[in-house]
Amino acid sequence: MHLKKALSLFVLFTALLYTPAPAATLQIPLRQLAPVQDYRLRGSMDTYTFTLPIPERWQVKKASLHFAYVNSSALIPLNSRLVFTFNGQPLAQVRLNPDTPQGEVLVPIPGSLFKTGYNPCSFSVSQHYTIEECEDPFSPELWTWLKLNDAHFEFEVEPLPAPARVSAINDFLFDPRNIFDTRANLVLPDLKPNHLQAAALVASGISLRYEYRVPEVALADALSPGVDNILIALRRDLPAVLPQPLQLEEGPVIALRPLPERKTGPNGTAEWVQNPANVLVVVTGKDEAELLMAAQAFASLSYPLPGSPTTRISNFTLPEIQARMIQRGLLPDRTYSFASLGSATSEFRGMSAPRLNLDLRLASDLYFSPNKFASVILHMAYGAMMRSDSVLNIRLNGKFVSGVRLDNPRGDYFRDYRVDIPLAAFKPGANQLSFEAVLTPLHTDKCTLIQTENLRLTIFNDSKVMLPDVPHWIKMPQIGVFFQDAFPMARWPDMREAAVAVTETSRAAAGAALNLVALGAQKVGYPPFGLSWFLGPETPQLPKDLIVAGSMPTLPKELLDRAPIAGIDPLALSLPQLERPTPRPEAPTRFWGQAGEAAPDSPRNLADLRAASPAQGGFTGKLGPGRAALMQCRHPAAPDRPVLMLTADTAAELLAGSRALWEPAVQAASDGDLVLVHLQPPEATAKASLVGPSYFVGNPGRIPGAQNFINTHPLLSLAALLALLLLLGLVIYKLVKRRRKRRLDQSHA
Repeated sequence: MHLKKALSLFVLFTALLYTPAPAATLQIPLRQLAPVQDYRLRGSMDTYTFTLPIPERWQVKKASLHFAYVNSSALIPLNSRLVFTFNGQPLAQVRLNPDTPQGEVLVPIPGSLFKTGYNPCSFSVSQHYTIEECEDPFSPELWTWLKLNDAHFEFEVEPLPAPARVSAINDFLFDPRNIFDTRANLVLPDLKPNHLQAAALVASGISLRYEYRVPEVALADALSPGVDNILIALRRDLPAVLPQPLQLEEGPVIALRPLPERKTGPNGTAEWVQNPANVLVVVTGKDEAELLMAAQAFASLSYPLPGSPTTRISNFTLPEIQARMIQRGLLPDRTYSFASLGSATSEFRGMSAPRLNLDLRLASDLYFSPNKFASVILHMAYGAMMRSDSVLNIRLNGKFVSGVRLDNPRGDYFRDYRVDIPLAAFKPGANQLSFEAVLTPLHTDKCTLIQTENLRLTIFNDSKVMLPDVPHWIKMPQIGVFFQDAFPMARWPDMREAAVAVTETSRAAAGAALNLVALGAQKVGYPPFGLSWFLGPETPQLPKDLIVAGSMPTLPKELLDRAPIAGIDPLALSLPQLERPTPRPEAPTRFWGQAGEAAPDSPRNLADLRAASPAQGGFTGKLGPGRAALMQCRHPAAPDRPVLMLTADTAAELLAGSRALWEPAVQAASDGDLVLVHLQPPEATAKASLVGPSYFVGNPGRIPGAQNFINTHPLLSLAALLALLLLLGLVIYKLVKRRRKRRLDQSHA
């Protein structure tokens, strides 16, 4: 009891010594805060809404929104207004003047209006082109263009003290609403494979809690001031890192404390104080088994973390999973209600009702047969007194796929209304199914009062999406599918059939591997509980998918010889011009159908790349300064298993390359088996190429498999067909000859 009291007094004293960090001013583009884009407000009245996330950790003192707009020159300034509303409060009203159709607006936002969570924001317009005559409310002259791609917020924020509870890991430290600072320092005193496995679980737990935001995770051997620190170490190694001992109970433990920082006192001496704005999270155990269990509990979002400063991990069991299970992903041969897809019963009202969007995420290795259909079963009702051209348009990924006529003037109710969508219209990964109601009043004369309260359409949440049974079959190599759902490393979401090899003993290389694994975990939505780790220059001889991270001089020769970069000179290639090689005119592509794609001719592809290189000397062993490479090839010990390699000339460039892989532009440009990443600021860029031969992974079934064989082996297929016809002709000839002989024998008898 006396020890606890003394410890409390010490914490209070050091907290008083520490001066909180002053408020910081940050400028953040609006597109990084919310999924916004340039938008045109149409008609006499229209609204555009979005939500602004604010984490619990940051107190907003004040803020301002900077945006620009362009309005129609036909508007009358007396009756035309643009209004910005924040949390229900109108903060700015702009007169839309045809004499100055372009404008920039600065909207101050008091800090008192901000609340933790998602803050609704909206742009609303009232637009008119006449005050003396009747007006068409849907005239094409009524518009205002919001330039939101270039809009930005300025915040003055102050960090709040972190609560002294382990549960703050979920709702305070790693909040997906955090838009200000996502830095974390992972302290790993001992670079051993089992310790790296624990660190990878912790890094994955951070990335999973941030959901879609990018964590800035660094790997170090000591505490770093000004950021949250997570210490991953055995209990006996804690004193070498911590300035003061921690009183922890036995067993696997997760503890949270204020971050100790060294500060110069009034007398010029250095002393340790506690920074309440940042925390120290300790993940520890007496041996590697306990350390791993603590890291597993940290990574698991379902494990209940208590409201106390320390928790002992007990009764932790790994959850049951199934293959190809991805976060918010849909499995084939299943039926999903709109409610299970996150959609409540939705009502469309008026002539400019917002769309209903459903996010459908599919595995990247599904074979989308052109002969199969997905079905949407709609339960819906619409009002009376609508014009017969009213319609419910259905779009998939922004493209029109079907429509439902709303032509009954008395209204109607549909139960089990079926709409079939070709499966070929879907794509691997994220898909968006949109429902857009075009509701038109029965009377729309220029000077007639238009009644719109009857324009209503309801889609009930027991409507369904039915997916057919489709095989898992994909053409490889495709580095881009790793950025969709970590395929093929996450065929099992816990990556039990994958391993990581760090080819050098450096924290930069290990940090690069952690970044790659955490990225994959965020994409699949599950911690890598089954991932194996290896440290050293030897290639693991296991029948597993392999992730390799290391600088170029440390890569195993057997992997480097198989890498797609082995046949080219990357120093002689201009990165912006590196494109996928195309077949020569004298050797046309051998595509005989649409079911499968012929495997590219590897020597021809290499020749094309070498032709683009003035050196033509082959691989020189260097990528060049400011470059990293992400490559994919087949495992030398298991040809049916892929190897994903991340490399650069130095370990520092390797780490920078792993962080660049989080950038959406880099992920979008990644494909084929070779991705060169240019690390020069302000933003990383990437170019992809397909150098080696292609192959297929999975089981397509008999018919798609036969189609692919015919497409990829036309001459052999033709020879087999001719042989079959010859054999069939021979059989028919023998049968006819035998029948003729039988008839002759009967006639002579």
